[in-house]
Amino acid sequence: MAMAGEAATGKAAQTRPYDAGGHVADSVRRWFVPSLPWAALTLALVVAAGWPKTPPLVADSIAYRALALGRFGEVPGSISGRVLHPAFVRFVSWAASLNIDQAFLVASLITLALLIGTVAWILRQVTGFGALVLPLLLTPVLIDDMFGLYYCQDLFFAALLSCFFVTLIKGHTWLALVLLFPLYLTRESTILLALAWAALAWFESDSLIAAVCVAITVVGLFVSRKLASLGMPNVHHTNELVFLALKPPFDSLRNFFGFVLIPSEMKGMQGYACTPFAIVHLPRYLSYGSTRQFGICRPDPAIPLHTLTLWLSLFGIGPAVLWTLVKRNGRHVFMSGPLWLKLATVYGLLAFFFAPFVSLWLERDIGYAWPVVWLAAPAIFKQGYPAATRGMVAGLLLENLAACWMPYALAINLGSQSFLRVAALCSALAMQAAALLTLREYAVMPAADPKTRLGSELLSAHRAARLISPPRRWLGND
Repeated sequence: MAMAGEAATGKAAQTRPYDAGGHVADSVRRWFVPSLPWAALTLALVVAAGWPKTPPLVADSIAYRALALGRFGEVPGSISGRVLHPAFVRFVSWAASLNIDQAFLVASLITLALLIGTVAWILRQVTGFGALVLPLLLTPVLIDDMFGLYYCQDLFFAALLSCFFVTLIKGHTWLALVLLFPLYLTRESTILLALAWAALAWFESDSLIAAVCVAITVVGLFVSRKLASLGMPNVHHTNELVFLALKPPFDSLRNFFGFVLIPSEMKGMQGYACTPFAIVHLPRYLSYGSTRQFGICRPDPAIPLHTLTLWLSLFGIGPAVLWTLVKRNGRHVFMSGPLWLKLATVYGLLAFFFAPFVSLWLERDIGYAWPVVWLAAPAIFKQGYPAATRGMVAGLLLENLAACWMPYALAINLGSQSFLRVAALCSALAMQAAALLTLREYAVMPAADPKTRLGSELLSAHRAARLISPPRRWLGND
């Protein structure tokens, strides 16, 4: 009996986080380590803040609703290949005897819970604190642009992507490869993720994984494009490859310089209502589809201002933190990190910087960069700042919330007055500067007292159970 009691005590002790002095950090473990209660609180707050008063049937939402009803002929080919999310909604409608609009809302609640729960679990594994999910995810990009537009596939894609990273962290590489295919059937921009993985595998001399990524890309795009052929032709009545190839020059001129190019067939549509000051007639060999001419509107400075504001505010102080980490020792941490960390970083940065080249709805498309900010940045921060104090981290998290919400409250939409748009950009710049100053001030501070050192408290129960063996620097693939 005594031996059994001692064994039970020893086992319990091994599963509890300790501080540097060997004392159990009970208050930290009790309140900030568990992921489930913080995920539940975050879910409740996001749902309360983003609960729709009316179904958000705007723009692409109408097309996804038509897909769920099986009306492929009413959907543009650029969307009709994204069948997995509408198919899931249709299944929910059938299984729960709901109409299609109710099923979209229920499906969004399921995927929102899955996304928040998996991100909270990952944060606990890689930092030791599940509580980080609340200040990182309670932001407009999740509330308004994912959950608030629940007819679109953004939230579903994010939930599926979070499961992809869970499988990598747990070391199930081949299961992660399998998940690439449903990701392709949700959104074709999965190509960024697959090719990033193929490139990383190639550099690490893993030619098999690289080949499989390329093969899944070919199959995924083939199936997606075959399904897309069931939809309507795009507005230009041209080949989808031509349509996609022309998006970067058109969209980048708009998002970076404010020049709106208006093909004749799009005149008067949302986002193309300005009056052209010049008309360009295309020669026969440059004409495509039904486009024979396009108008050029005078540059609108509000558009690039909006782009810059979104880059500096959509993920709070993420840009400042990532910049500082890269300058400090980010390259070393990245190169020595596991596969999931490298992939979350590369894919997230690609999504972040490519969005203005291929999107007119930047709030949504920049939002696809969430893995680098919500997953990779906290993990790299833990390694780069092992002596970070609780006060310093709390300050950064508050700055993050302010950087997300202040520009949003001022003027995150293009309908705002000019001075509000400028004020939004200034507030975003101010919060990035504040975060840089906080990180710089900390960089010259002496090591924190062990009793207040976050690095000593970031042992989650999952990792503390392994204290009897040499610790690993990272979770996931080495």
